Formats: sequence, C-alpha cells, structure tokens
Amino acid sequence: MSHRLVLVRHAQAVDADPRGDHERVLTAQGRADATELGRWLAQQGLRPHHVLVSTAERAQQTWDALRRALGEDTGGADRVWPERRVYDGGTDGVLAAIREVSDAPEVLWVVGHEPVMSGAAGDLAGPRSAGGLVHQVTRGFPTATAAVLEVPGEWAELHTGESRLLALHTGRAEGH
Repeated sequence: MSHRLVLVRHAQAVDADPRGDHERVLTAQGRADATELGRWLAQQGLRPHHVLVSTAERAQQTWDALRRALGEDTGGADRVWPERRVYDGGTDGVLAAIREVSDAPEVLWVVGHEPVMSGAAGDLAGPRSAGGLVHQVTRGFPTATAAVLEVPGEWAELHTGESRLLALHTGRAEGH
C-alpha cells in the first residue's frame, strides 16, 4: 500500500522578531499564499489524515491558513502534532518524526522550513520520480511550496530513495 507525503515549506514570514527566529510570524502575503496552496492541495484530493507541524510560529500560522482553506473537510485536523524536530532537527529529525507516525494515515503532511523540506524531498525521491521535478527540488523551495511524494509501505519503514516525487507546487495569491 502506498501513501502520500506532502512536505510544505511555511509561507512568507517577517524578516525578524525581537523575541527570536522561532517567534517570526507570517506576513499578509504569506497568509494569502498559504491559503492558495491549501486550495490547490484540496483540489488534488490531498486532505491530510495526520499533520506534523514545526513548533515555530510561522509554520503554525501556515498550517492554520492551510486548514482554513480546506473548509469543513479538514481530513485529520484533529491529529495535528506540533513537532520541535521539524523546526530544528534537520532532515534526519523530520524523517524520524515521520517514521514515528503509527496510525497509518493515507495522507501525511509535514509543515516545516528550508532547507529541510527540499532536502527531505530530494532524499526520499527515487528513480521513478520525474527528473525535472527532482532538479527543481534540489534548488530549494520558495515559501508556500509543497512537494507531493508517493511513499511505498508503512511510515515506520520509510527509506531514502524509494519514494516517487509526484508534484511540486507553490501557492501564490494575486499580487505576488
């Protein structure tokens, strides 16, 4: 059985916050872009059954905008795990967090940061992925971007180089 993994880079945030990087918030454009990305993910039938979200404020706000864009059918909005490793654990931390998801959700979202989201997508993408998409991923993700991967097997057995990169999409609201 295959699953879908959606790796999302948070939307545009303010450059600095006096309280530190972890507390940076989204800009108005960032909220609009995240909403557009959420609409696209919903149109693709990628409503989450489970979500891992960085503990950083900008990632939490991105998830909130994505969730609102899904409307009433938020999929697994009741199974949202704030996950510190998505903020500061690097690619290994993100992959470890994904492997710990035990309830076998068909669609799992991870809302995090760069360069970790593109790094994880590149590490997971195997030979069945479209070469053009893999090349795009290696250049990094703009804000409000999602990579969609088809993952074979169970989450606990997630291995690099075995998933298929299906899509890469950036949400941009008008005026951006």
